[in-house]
Amino acid sequence: MNTNAAQAVVDQAAGTSVLLDVRRDEEWAAGHAAGALHWELARLERGEFPDIPHDVTVYTHCAAGGRAGKAAEILTANGWEHVVNIGGLKDWEEAGGALSTE
Repeated sequence: MNTNAAQAVVDQAAGTSVLLDVRRDEEWAAGHAAGALHWELARLERGEFPDIPHDVTVYTHCAAGGRAGKAAEILTANGWEHVVNIGGLKDWEEAGGALSTE
């Protein structure tokens, strides 16, 4: 099991972190992690950042982990202190995270 994803599930349930989904709009609409914040990677690449405190743990994910890794690098380079790539949505689900389509 992906231990970063498992920790993200625990932290998200406790309300002590932000789960950032960096997939495209159509991927998000097809289903996403419950409680996640949607912010496409392209927006980060353009220098558009979500309103997330810089000292909170941010867990990034996408479909498989590649875009989430890029997002983590961008956030870290722009002042976020604790950013962890948990991989893909499947990793979240396998760690016990709930999914939503709303």
